Amino acid sequence: MTLTHFTTAISAKYVITPLNNAILPPITSKILKYVIEASNTGLTRIVNSKSPMKPLSIGMVFLNDRPLYSIYNSENIRPLHVRGGTPLKCRVNTITANDGLSIDDFKSIEGRWRTPYGDFDINLSELEITKVTELRTGLNKHFKITYVTPTIITAKYMLPPTLRDKSKELPERHKLIPQPSFLFSHLLRLWNNVVRAEERIPNQSAGDWEAYKLGRIADITLVETDYRLTPITVVIGRDNNGHLRTVRAFTGWVIYESLTNKIIPTLDKLLALAQITGIGRSRGIGFGTVEIKNI
Repeated sequence: MTLTHFTTAISAKYVITPLNNAILPPITSKILKYVIEASNTGLTRIVNSKSPMKPLSIGMVFLNDRPLYSIYNSENIRPLHVRGGTPLKCRVNTITANDGLSIDDFKSIEGRWRTPYGDFDINLSELEITKVTELRTGLNKHFKITYVTPTIITAKYMLPPTLRDKSKELPERHKLIPQPSFLFSHLLRLWNNVVRAEERIPNQSAGDWEAYKLGRIADITLVETDYRLTPITVVIGRDNNGHLRTVRAFTGWVIYESLTNKIIPTLDKLLALAQITGIGRSRGIGFGTVEIKNI
C-alpha cells in the first residue's frame, strides 16, 4: 500500500532485542538509523535527505520508559551497556506526501541485523497512520510540554526572514529555556514545509513571515505557570580526528497558560505534529522528543 492521497503522519513502534551483551552508541537512535540506511527502502531515501526540515525522526532507544543516551561530565563518560535478550523500544515517525513511501517499507526492516553496535533482532510492534489535518492533542488553556529527550533550540529560530541570510555571520548557539516564540515559529515552519500547499497554516501561501508572526503572538499570549528544566551536555560521538563531539541541550517540563482561546486550535495542531516529529535540531536522530498533556 502506497500512501499518496494526502499528507499522513506515520508512527512505527519497534522492539529491538540485542542477541548478546552490547555497548550501545552514545546516541542510541544510530542503531535503527544504520539498519534503515542498509535496508535500501523508501525510508532510506528520507533518512538521507539533506533538507533542514527533514520529515522523519528516528527515536532514541528506550529501556522501559527511560531514553538511553550518553551525558558528558568532566570525570568520565560511561558506556551504555545492555544485556543480551533485553527488549528495547524505539520509534520511527515520519510525515509523508506523494513520495512513494509504503507500509511495506516499515515492515522491511524487521528481522535479524548485524550492526557496528552488535547483533539485534528487530520487530514491528505497532503502526499508526493519521491524516496530518486530523492531528490533535485536545489542547486546553493549561497544558504541559515534557521534553523527554534532550532538546536543541537554536537562537536563530526567531530571526525575521529578511535577516536570515545575514545571520550566517553569527556563531551557532543553543537556548536552554524553551521560549514560546522559538517553539511555535519553528513548528509552524516545519508544518508548512512537510504538508501539501492546501494544508498549510493559515493558508496555502503561508511562509516564513507567518511563522515569525505566530512566534511573536505566542510570546504575548502564553505564560509559564511552572517549570522544571535541566541543562545537560550530550555526547554525540567522535569526529574523524577522534575528538569528542558534544552538544548543549535541556530536558524537563514547562506548564503554560494560554491567555486567549483563539490561538489554541493552531497550537493544538502544531504540538500534535511535535509529538510525531520532535522539536528543534537533530530531530532526525531522536532529539526533541516531547509529550503534551492538559493540566
